[in-house]
Amino acid sequence: MLNSNEIFPIGIGTFKLDLENSQKTLQALLHSFDKGQNFMSTSLLYDNGNVVDFLQKFFQEVKKDEVFLSCHLEKNVEKKEDIEKQLDEYLQKMKIDYIDSLQVHLPHSMKMPLLEIYEEMDKLVKKGKVRFLSTSNTTLEQLKELQQNFKLVSFEGVYNLECKYYENIGLMEFCQQNNIQFVCYQALRRNHIAKMNYPFLAEIAKKYDKTQNQILLNWLVKEKAVSTLIKTNTIQNIDSNLEALDFVMEKEDLKILNDFQDERFNQIEIDWKNQGGVSIDQLANQFKID
Repeated sequence: MLNSNEIFPIGIGTFKLDLENSQKTLQALLHSFDKGQNFMSTSLLYDNGNVVDFLQKFFQEVKKDEVFLSCHLEKNVEKKEDIEKQLDEYLQKMKIDYIDSLQVHLPHSMKMPLLEIYEEMDKLVKKGKVRFLSTSNTTLEQLKELQQNFKLVSFEGVYNLECKYYENIGLMEFCQQNNIQFVCYQALRRNHIAKMNYPFLAEIAKKYDKTQNQILLNWLVKEKAVSTLIKTNTIQNIDSNLEALDFVMEKEDLKILNDFQDERFNQIEIDWKNQGGVSIDQLANQFKID
C-alpha cells in the first residue's frame, strides 16, 4: 500500500474520461500507471457513475495496493447511514476492498454539518474500508477545524497560473505547515491558459523548447510543490505531460510565473452558501476562450 508521500506528482484525473472509446482510454490509463502515475481521484458524479464503473476494468489489470485512490463523498448524503452506503457503492462498482482516501467533494452543498460527516467517515477508517481522510473545496476556516479534529493527508483545490485564490488566502501555506498535500485540479484550466497565449509564457516555453502546458506543470510540481490531477485520454498527451518534469527552469522565469495572476478571478466573490453564485469548484471555469 502507498502512503500519500509516495504518490507521483502528476495524478490521474478521471473527470470526462472518454468512455465512448473505452478500450483506447483503458490503454491510456494503463500506460499512465506503467509510467509511474500511481495516484487517481474519482467521483460517482462523473458521467452519472459510469466512470467509476469503467475503473473496474483498470483494477482488473492493476493491483489496488499499487495505486493511491481518492474518492469523493457527494451531496446526496442526508443521514449518517448514507456515508457508508456511498462508500460501499464505490467499492462494489470497482470491485475493490478499500480506498486510500475519502473526502467531501463540495462542503457547501452538503446537507449535514461537516464535522458530523467526518466523524462518520472516521469510523470507516477504523473499519478498514478507508485508509486516510482528506478534504476539498473548503474555506481556510473549515480546513483548520477539520485538521484540528481529524488528521488529513491531502486537500484538493483549484489552483493554476491565473487563479491563485487558495494561495492568496493562506490555505496552501497552512497545508505546508501541517503536512497536508495540496492537490490542484484545473492546473491547466482545460487548456484555456495556453489558449490565452500570454507573451511571457510563450517566451518561456520557447526558451526551454517546451509547450506552455509543460511549463505550467513543471512550475506547479517543482516550484510550488503541489500535486496535480490531469485527465488524459491519449498516450501521446500522457507522455507530453510527463516530459514536463525532465527540465529545470531558471529563477528569473519562476519569479515571472510566481508573480502573475489574473486579477479578474480575485474580483469574484465566492458563493460558500450554495445560493446560486460562483462556487469555488466553478471558479476556474470563468473567463474561458472558445
